[in-house]
Amino acid sequence: MGELEPIFPLKAIVFQGLFLLVAIALEAGLLRQRLYLGFKDSVQYATVINLAATVVGWFAFLLLEPLAPPALEAQIISYVLFDRLTFNSWTTRVGAIVLISGLTAFFVTLLIKLKGLELMMRTAGTWTIPNQPERLSRIQRYARARSGNTDQQQAMGRFSNAVLQANALSFSALLLLLLLRTFAREWS
Repeated sequence: MGELEPIFPLKAIVFQGLFLLVAIALEAGLLRQRLYLGFKDSVQYATVINLAATVVGWFAFLLLEPLAPPALEAQIISYVLFDRLTFNSWTTRVGAIVLISGLTAFFVTLLIKLKGLELMMRTAGTWTIPNQPERLSRIQRYARARSGNTDQQQAMGRFSNAVLQANALSFSALLLLLLLRTFAREWS
């Protein structure tokens, strides 16, 4: 078969599984603490939103990767399959590309997790954010404007903050694992 021989990226699959387990454990603990969920609910919610974010991420990667220039595509394949970068014309730009890709992944993942968790909580009936009252008197509107935030805005802020903190915690832990993996490979 030669150069078209299929390669099974076992190491990438194992690390993806490890990353998912770490992210689920960290996010479930933080969601349980911040959103006052039970153990089972927080683990289920964290599992589903992380799996959804991972599936969307891999689909995006598989759709965008063929659009990359051949030299950049070689860098990506070399890193995913062999944990090292090749030296070519894209070597100097890889740092900026990784930074931009990481920031994009963080915010897209945050959006997926926010909407996914909201959808699951609404479906399960555990959504605790109050709806806006339909009609308020002039005095009630004035009092609400003076106080600054409504109950709904405060509850939505707490919810968004919890998901943001959980996402940031898991991304930080995964970055630390990637750095440890890189340093361990270079020390051995």
